[in-house]
Amino acid sequence: QRQNANLLERFERLEGGRSTCNVGLLGYTYDTQHDGMTATTETDSGQLAEIAFTKKQNNTLLRLSYSSSIRTTTIAHSAARWYFQIDGQECSSPETIDIGMYQSDTGNTHVPAYLTGVCSATSHGRIGQGQHTITVHVGQLVTHRIANAGSGWVTLSFLEVQEICPPF
Repeated sequence: QRQNANLLERFERLEGGRSTCNVGLLGYTYDTQHDGMTATTETDSGQLAEIAFTKKQNNTLLRLSYSSSIRTTTIAHSAARWYFQIDGQECSSPETIDIGMYQSDTGNTHVPAYLTGVCSATSHGRIGQGQHTITVHVGQLVTHRIANAGSGWVTLSFLEVQEICPPF
C-alpha cells in the first residue's frame, strides 16, 4: 500500500488552489500486491483493501471510491457484495455504499466495477475529524448464497478517499 501526497498538489492545481475549507484529495492507494496474471484476489468474504485517512474537519463528507475488476463464478444462482467500511462499520448516512453481482450459471465473466458514494455517518455516529481507517470488503449478498468471488484480475485496483467541503 502506498499513499501519494503529490496527488493532493495536482488536485489543488486543477481546482485553482486550496478550497475554502482546506481539504481535497487526501488518500489514494494502489493494490501493489498484484501484477500481471496473478492479480485476482480469490477472497469470497473479507477485506480487500485498506487506507488510513485523516479527516480535517467535522462538517464534511467522505467520498469513497474503489475501482477493480470483479467476478463471481463456479456456483450457479449465487451472488457477492462489495462494500465499504469506515472504522469497522458500514456507512449509514446517507446510505450503505455497495454493489452486488449475481451469477445465474457457472460461467466466469469478469466485469469492471467502480464502487463510489458519500458518507457522513456510521452506526457509531457522525464521522468526525481525525484518523480513520477505510476498508473495502467482499461478502455475501443476503438474498443469495455466497458466490466464489474474485477481485482484480490483470488490472490495477485502487481505493480513493476525498473529503468534501460544504455546501454539498
